[in-house]
Amino acid sequence: MDDAGAFRRDTDAMRELAAAALLLLALVVGALAPQIWPGQQESGALASGAPVAPRSWLGRDNGAGFVVCGSSDTWTRPGLADQNAHLASDPRYARLRADDSYSDAWMPFRAGASLYDGSDLDARIDLIALTGMWSDPHVAAVAAGCTSKEPQVWLVGYTPATYFANDGSMGELRVVPAPGYRMVVLTGTVRRELVVTSETKLGFFQMPASAITPTPLPLPKPTFAGTPSPEPPSPFPVTDRPVDFTLPSPCQVQISSRHADGLGVSWTVQCGSARANLAISVAATRQGWSHTPGPPIGVGIQTYGKGKLSMQLAYAYSDPVVVVQYSRPSAQGGDTSDLPPLAYLRVPTGLELPSGCVWRDIPAGFTSDGAHKIAFACELLPASEIRGAFHRSLIAQGWRAENGGFGFTNYAKDDLRLMANFVNEKAEPSDTPWMVESLCCFGP
Repeated sequence: MDDAGAFRRDTDAMRELAAAALLLLALVVGALAPQIWPGQQESGALASGAPVAPRSWLGRDNGAGFVVCGSSDTWTRPGLADQNAHLASDPRYARLRADDSYSDAWMPFRAGASLYDGSDLDARIDLIALTGMWSDPHVAAVAAGCTSKEPQVWLVGYTPATYFANDGSMGELRVVPAPGYRMVVLTGTVRRELVVTSETKLGFFQMPASAITPTPLPLPKPTFAGTPSPEPPSPFPVTDRPVDFTLPSPCQVQISSRHADGLGVSWTVQCGSARANLAISVAATRQGWSHTPGPPIGVGIQTYGKGKLSMQLAYAYSDPVVVVQYSRPSAQGGDTSDLPPLAYLRVPTGLELPSGCVWRDIPAGFTSDGAHKIAFACELLPASEIRGAFHRSLIAQGWRAENGGFGFTNYAKDDLRLMANFVNEKAEPSDTPWMVESLCCFGP
């Protein structure tokens, strides 16, 4: 009995020692888990946890005005079928389709640049899902490591080169082609608007009010007794025709009315047809009026500036056009004479397609700043031969190829600019290529 009791006591001691060892191992593994499996930890946080408190990246940019906080050089965007399948698998996005130009999933899946405020978890999840970045298994950890107080631009297929904010109302991030994606924190001066450009515009964004860098208030001017009050705005000239703007020859003023405050005049103008209406915007741009960022020619309300005058064109496409001029400061902030005059066209101008090719009736979609992607098809040509035929045709019509890259070429002719795209979302030669055309580069 003594030997049996001693055996039981030894057995119980060994069990207690083993249990203690297991408990110690569990504590060690728990402490090391974030270092052993960082990706899985971040992924769980992305899906359901609270975001990390946003930090500031100011002072880390070496004066560049931006910081690349995360990137992947090997990731490629998934195909359209995989993107739609991913959206359909998640109840939050099941109603969306990346191949429907009226869906909220259309543009993010094709955009080269997207804006993210840097801190909102739901917006981050949406952006990862809709851009296709979900297919990168490490994106959760990358995005979580990029939380920021400052706004971010997420680039697909590009990397940042320079950032400028010299304009009082607009900043510009210039980028160059690069594989994969980049998450870029803006650490320089943030203006009310941001444009992202490569060879063409990739994105135009209204910045969050909380992110805009405050403009220092001017020092107060000394006041003296008897200082006269500021002069009121000058009344708009009494005229039956627009000021400093000649309407194209087919267009006639039908009705004019002076604003009640005497600071502006409206004219109803008829040019005879929807296509003829477009000539008003073309004429304005060629006469030195700067087209502010907004809808392409022939759709919606467009704003133009020249010196201290502002002008708006209100299109109903097939109806008369309303031309409004006024001497009040424009909605964009006063003097618009230094705006880059770039106005997108809704219909192709100054070129003919190669033999056997025809224009499609509807746009292939829209760029991030509202330009029509004007589609065409060439049924008699294999998709791989369309780009060569298009190039030869434009060169024969006096266009010159300025630059280009994988799947696209930029052309110029006089005051016209054109970017033609020849690949589909799978980076294969497309049966339905498209182009974006604009008027460009005038001066007053």
